[in-house]
Amino acid sequence: MTPLRTRAATAIRRPRKTPSSIHPLDPIFHPRAVAIVGVPSGSRGMSNGFLSSLIEQRFHENHPLYPVNPKMDEVAGLKCYPSLLDTPDPVDHVISLVPARVAPSLVDQCVTKGVRSIHFFTAGLAETGIPELVALEHEMIGKLRAAGIRAIGPNCMGLYVPESRLAFMGGFPSEPGNVMLISQSGANAGDIVHGLSRRGIRFSKGVSFGNGADVKAWELFDYAASDPDTEVVVAYIEGVQEGRKFFEAVKRCARVKPTIILKGGLTDAGARAAQSHTGSLAGSLAIFDAMCRQAGAMRAETMDDLQDLAVAVTTGARSVRGPRVVLVGGGGGFAVLSADALAREGLQVPPMPESAKAQLREFIPLAGTSVNNPIDTSGGSPEVVERTLRIVSAPDVIDAVFTNPVFGRSPWPDGDAQPQPTAEERAQSRVESAREAAAMLARLQKTSGKAVIVLQRDRGFGGMGGLGVDANEAFGLAAYEAGIAVFPSIQRAARSVGELLRWRAARTGLPAVI
Repeated sequence: MTPLRTRAATAIRRPRKTPSSIHPLDPIFHPRAVAIVGVPSGSRGMSNGFLSSLIEQRFHENHPLYPVNPKMDEVAGLKCYPSLLDTPDPVDHVISLVPARVAPSLVDQCVTKGVRSIHFFTAGLAETGIPELVALEHEMIGKLRAAGIRAIGPNCMGLYVPESRLAFMGGFPSEPGNVMLISQSGANAGDIVHGLSRRGIRFSKGVSFGNGADVKAWELFDYAASDPDTEVVVAYIEGVQEGRKFFEAVKRCARVKPTIILKGGLTDAGARAAQSHTGSLAGSLAIFDAMCRQAGAMRAETMDDLQDLAVAVTTGARSVRGPRVVLVGGGGGFAVLSADALAREGLQVPPMPESAKAQLREFIPLAGTSVNNPIDTSGGSPEVVERTLRIVSAPDVIDAVFTNPVFGRSPWPDGDAQPQPTAEERAQSRVESAREAAAMLARLQKTSGKAVIVLQRDRGFGGMGGLGVDANEAFGLAAYEAGIAVFPSIQRAARSVGELLRWRAARTGLPAVI
């Protein structure tokens, strides 16, 4: 089985494609030039973010970028054009920021210009439920389809393609990765990209498709299944259009790649919100659950679930094959609550074999600690923790190791007689210590063959409070880069590992993808 890439350790190289192997959607993700029609003259508002995001990604340094607004001659140092038809040829992709009443005229210009795709940030169409606006959306999409132009949206944020330097929000990573995001919601798409990128994940592509008047979810799943840059698919869906095609596309995708879906609108209140948000009809939880099981996809219940499962399937956590875990790094009430959290997810906390306990007793004091499972190494140095982890990960009764990270102590002794480091030197020392801790855990995972699951809490027992934001971030990114799964709580870690085991058991008869 080919291992999944983690983060963006190396730049993804697109394999050479023959014309017969190119998916019909592929050209959308690789435009030669982009025009943004309706660029606002002011500096505020969400629509202004499209231009600034493309500039932040340096799209304009390698491709033509044409702002369009008849009231301006220049914006952000770029020449501004009075209309789409005044821009140089070719323009492959158009971002529409114009109001709904102006959109039909822009559609006509796109047909004349011969563009390949248009993204409608434009809202106020079919999602309103107003018959005249529903008909207007249908009319525009029909005209675009007749001309061979694909439409994303309306009412969405559009494309995020790091390789092509496309983005729809600021702060998105520019490095390409191996996870594709499919989202009906633009806000949720932004939350997923920002949230997962802080944990080390990088993206091959992201699409916010809104109303899905033309390009629909099923077509995006079909594309993801064959995209060589994508190894994992995460999705937020509100309504299912063309149910049979959706099921078949998800099944094709989930047969070859881990596919994680968060479904919105599963309650009456959520269904009403989905209807007004993207004009989607929500559907039954039981039916959607059955579809995921039959297709071999994972259904996330919350946004936290979706992000945690994405981390799990792109790190060493994906290798867990059994429910037996050892927990190192906390005693007392923490151990009790942790054992409960693990048990609720179907995980087991077996006693340590006598041989392992004897080895631990050689260096762990009797008072105030525990060498059973959970293992309490309160106050232990990084060397003690590493030695403990090597011992407890060895027995055959263990399938995975849960632990807290332990950083090295400061190299500077306290005291007025000693030269004291600057705040910058202390911060850098903590960052280096965090990276060393990540490297130690990666060595353990490799040598033991057991997945190492890390609980990186901001504060509290065994957590990382006081170590500083930079050290926290450095540890998390270094750990992910090395294939170590990091979670903010024992509950979320247990749920992710338990869900992986349940998902793998439910895929009986389907090809192994991790």
